[in-house]
Amino acid sequence: MPCLYIITGSNGAGKSTVGPNYLPDYIRTSNQLFDGDKLFMQKRSELWKNGIKSHKECKKLAFEFVEQTFDRLVDEALAAGSDFTYEGHFTNEATWDIPLRFKEAGYDIQLIFFGLRDTDLSEMRVVARSREGGHYVDPMTVASNFFGNLEKLNKHFRMFNSVQIIDTSEAAHEVLTVLQEGIPMSAVDSAILPGWFVQGLPDITAVIRKTGSGS
Repeated sequence: MPCLYIITGSNGAGKSTVGPNYLPDYIRTSNQLFDGDKLFMQKRSELWKNGIKSHKECKKLAFEFVEQTFDRLVDEALAAGSDFTYEGHFTNEATWDIPLRFKEAGYDIQLIFFGLRDTDLSEMRVVARSREGGHYVDPMTVASNFFGNLEKLNKHFRMFNSVQIIDTSEAAHEVLTVLQEGIPMSAVDSAILPGWFVQGLPDITAVIRKTGSGS
């Protein structure tokens, strides 16, 4: 059975730096992870160097290139029945159409979610990253992604064969729960689940408490 692996979570939570460590070795070593932010920055820089001296136009064209590339790779993977891996944000219903397409095509779909304790930490890490040449995200988008990702995961977690939710707020990351078909296979004690998890993922929290997986 082919697999779809998705990495998502808060800005600055480590999707690009930590995420690949949670993927199977053959996916990680073959460099099959589609990183839209990375591709966007590369294309924008390329366009600027090639003579398009408008930041707005470079941004627009780079975004269109990323979108077209992603759509093409999705279509190719589905047509070939091959594994596919990507990272991104899932803050509106339209973004869930892609995993649904893979699921309906018979894929095993797995989600890896990285969470942070609050938007302040998310924003701080984004600023630190941008100072080192990384991708900058404005505070409004940081907040939208922080809460939007949680809201949609809480709604759609049952569609995945597997979900891992990991807190990367501290240097030592903590796997808070692993769900299989919406059922917790493991979880930290529900009494010590972090606030962002309990408040942002109330349905998953309720399932953990009901099954006693985190007690």
